[in-house]
This record gives sequence, C-alpha cells and structure tokens, in this order.
Amino acid sequence: MTHYLAKAGVLAGAVSVSLMGTTALAADLTVGIAGDLRSAIPAGSTADASLTMQQHAYEGLVTWKENGDVAPMLAVDLPEVSEDGTAYVFQIRGGVTFHDGTPLSADSVVGSWTHLLDEATGWPCRQYFNGSGSVEVASIEATGDMEVSFTLAQPAPAFLAQMARADCGEGGIMAPAVYADGETSKPIGTGPFMFDEIVPGQRTVLVPFPDYAARDEPMDGYAGKKEALVDKLTFMVIPDPAANFSALMAGETDFWAAINLSYAEQIEAKEGFTVDTIAIPSINTMAFQTASGPLANAALRRAVSYAIDRGGMVQAISQGYAQPSSSIIPASSDFFKPEFADVFAYDPAEVEEMKKEAGYDGEEIVVTTNKNYASMYETGVMVHAFLQAAGFNAKIEVMDFATQLPKYYSGDYQMMTWNYAPTLDPALILDRVTGSKEATASKIWDTDKGRELVGKLLATPVADRQPVYDEIQAQFAEDAPMLIWSSAQATDAYSDKVEGFSTWVGRKPRFWGVTVAE
Repeated sequence: MTHYLAKAGVLAGAVSVSLMGTTALAADLTVGIAGDLRSAIPAGSTADASLTMQQHAYEGLVTWKENGDVAPMLAVDLPEVSEDGTAYVFQIRGGVTFHDGTPLSADSVVGSWTHLLDEATGWPCRQYFNGSGSVEVASIEATGDMEVSFTLAQPAPAFLAQMARADCGEGGIMAPAVYADGETSKPIGTGPFMFDEIVPGQRTVLVPFPDYAARDEPMDGYAGKKEALVDKLTFMVIPDPAANFSALMAGETDFWAAINLSYAEQIEAKEGFTVDTIAIPSINTMAFQTASGPLANAALRRAVSYAIDRGGMVQAISQGYAQPSSSIIPASSDFFKPEFADVFAYDPAEVEEMKKEAGYDGEEIVVTTNKNYASMYETGVMVHAFLQAAGFNAKIEVMDFATQLPKYYSGDYQMMTWNYAPTLDPALILDRVTGSKEATASKIWDTDKGRELVGKLLATPVADRQPVYDEIQAQFAEDAPMLIWSSAQATDAYSDKVEGFSTWVGRKPRFWGVTVAE
C-alpha cells in the first residue's frame, strides 16, 4: 500500500484520537536507519540520523507546528516581547524534569543555551544567533526561578522561527550533566523517550521516560502532546540500502527511515508493508565553493548548472517521486512558481556560451560525495557524468559522510552533494545558505545583493513575501551559488504492524503516539 501526499500543507502526521487517548504500552519498535548518533548535544551533528534520535529526547522552549507556526514547548506560552523588539521573556513550565531527575529551571535553560552559543562548543547552528545573519543574541539571563530573558542586539522578527528550527534540534534544553564538567556521550533532555543504550555502529536504544510531562494541546508537527506508546525504540544502524531492505522484509526491523527509492516498488508489492511518501519543503543540491577555485567564477557555475538533466536525475535517483527543479524555493511552497523550476533547464548550447564567458580552459572540477546516503552518492555520480559529457574536466571524490560533514562546514570542497533538512518556513533555507563566508565558512551565497534580499525577506510579513521571493529567484539565477536539481520528498516504509504513523513534511520520523501490534 502506498500513501502519497503531494502538498506540504497537508496534515500528514496526525495521530488517531484512539491512540492518543490510551497510555497502554505496546511491544517494541525497531527502526532501520542509515547513520549513527554522532553527538550528545542537540544538533551537534546535523545528520538526519542523529537529529531523528535526538528529537525524541530533547525539547526546546519553542517548536514548529505542521503549518510552520511557532508554538511553545518547554515555555508556558510564546514569550512577551518588548516594544522595541529586542527583549523576549519566557515563562518556563513547572513540573518538568530531565531524564536524570534534575528539575527544569530558568538556570538550566540559561546554562544550556550558553553552552550552545559558546564558540568553543562548535554548535553548527550558532551561526543563526551570533549576528552572522539577522539574529544576534546579546545576552541570556534568568530573571526569575522560572523566567528567562533573551536580549537581542537589534530587532529580529525571525528570532522565534530560528529558535524552533528542527534542523537545530529546536535549541533543545540539556540537563547540566551533558555539558558541565565535560560532556557525556548520552543526550539527557526532557522528552518522551530517554537514551538507554548506545552501541556505536550497531544500535541506539531509547525507552519511555516515566516522568515525562506532556503538554495538553493535540499533537501538531513537533508541538503538542507527545506519548511514548512502545516499550522500547531501537534504531539499528544499517548504512547499506540492500541490507536495510532485507532487514525490513525479514521482520528484523519494523520501519525503514528514508528508504532508497529503488526499493519502493518491491516493498509496495509485498503484502503487509506500507510505502509512505510526501513532498517536503526542502531542496536537493550540490553546494558550490564560490570563494576560491574554478567555481569562484559565476559564469562557470552557470555553465555547470545548465549541464544537468534534472528530469533524468529525478527518474534515476528518486524514481520520479521528487520534482525536477533548479529553484532555490521548494516546489511544495506556496511561494514557488512553475517557471522557477526551469531557470537552469538542461541546455548544451548555453553551457558552451557560459564556458566561453568564464574563460574555462580545462581546470579540474572535483565533485565530492559519500556512500552512506544512497541518494547523495547517486547524485554525485550522475552530476560527475553530466559534467564529463559536457566537456568539463571533472573528478569524483567519494568519502565517508563523517569525513564529508566537517568539510562542508569548513568550506573545504569545490562541489559537494548536500540535501537540506526541511524548514517549515522556506525563508529559513535561504537564511541557512546565505551570509558571509568569512564569518561562517559553511555559507554558500555570499554576494551583497543576495544577503540584502534574504535580510529583506526575513523582515517582511509572510503574507507580503511573494515579490521578495521573486527578486531572490532572479538574483539566484544571476549568482548561481549552488546547483539545485530537485525539490525534495520524504519516503519511509514500514510493516503494517506499525500503527499511528504517517510520513510528514518535517521528514524526520516521529515515533511518539506510535504503537506496534502484536
């Protein structure tokens, strides 16, 4: 059986009322996942596997609803904001404890955020709060036992949306034991599940947190009521897609997260299994190093972008599930226009014209990818082949994802496969990739006009953003800071014994409110 929802605005993650109304635990849930837990702190690694596991244990002051609205989680409600827009005062929920029994307090919120924003911690999401973009946190202080004040250097309307980012672990609040006197290897948060066993390269086991303090609102995105309804949640590390497929078919796992789409048809044909897919607010890309090397030349970047047959890539890599597109705006967004998809449509004549403009003389272009994530590997292989066919001196470089990750953040590459985690507000994808490379080496779009337009977008009310998106798309076509080959989708597969689950626009599977039939 296949579930397919084509538009990101469709509510895909609803949990049935009957499930949410019960507290009975049911069996164990075993999930096949491609990667390992790589950090104890929230989003210390932005790899999907780490984030998927951590989102069951960590919670932030605020989070995202399914429609992209910000909602409170560990805060009682959304904060009080000063008239000048620089002070945000949060009231912290009482009766909440960490998995180690430590009570949640204003001091623990301040300690957690102070650790995350300390440059020495190396938190990848620090860039969203240190002034590299529109938000600069000037100070954080406990102004009461259960009250915390964040002061910004200047007004920043995007502050709460940045705090809620799922790709930043929602700024999850850590127990002091995680960062005081040396970090532990185990995440310790306030969420519905807690980490029980970590065996690197093999498995990570989570169990229900018996003292979890759930919110009363219905589940909505990452917000609302969360219930751990299984006795044990085991993530089995299975990097090889064929092995993941075999494990699911043999009943060794109940769930395969982010499946290799070449197996979708076989799974659909097997009685007792579901393939669940949805378009998500994200993009599949090759990041360009625009500060040095041959791709510092914008005309050469445009030449490379015109050399790619995106339709062919979508058919080969995503079996037609994704949408071919060269737009910086995800196709699932209401701000996307169909003509945006073909800004860099495959055009051999334009490739040659841009080569001439760039003065290309056979300089080597290195395409970096990894084998841990099949779609990223296949992207690298196909882009390399298209470049060679178009007369570029292209070389492919394949490494482990654990090696590729720091290269992305340090900017040590020429072209690199990179798929961005969905942000329910598409403006935050733009914010993630735009900014000063000198301040943050992982930034990609570093032109004055690009930074100006993205700053304008973040300061514009959502209802008035279409003209700004149009300007951004036009400037993106001029600067060509990255190669985009499709808008993204999320596809999971699971045994029909798994009840209460739906793949959703946030991509990373949520296992609260989910049971497994005996």
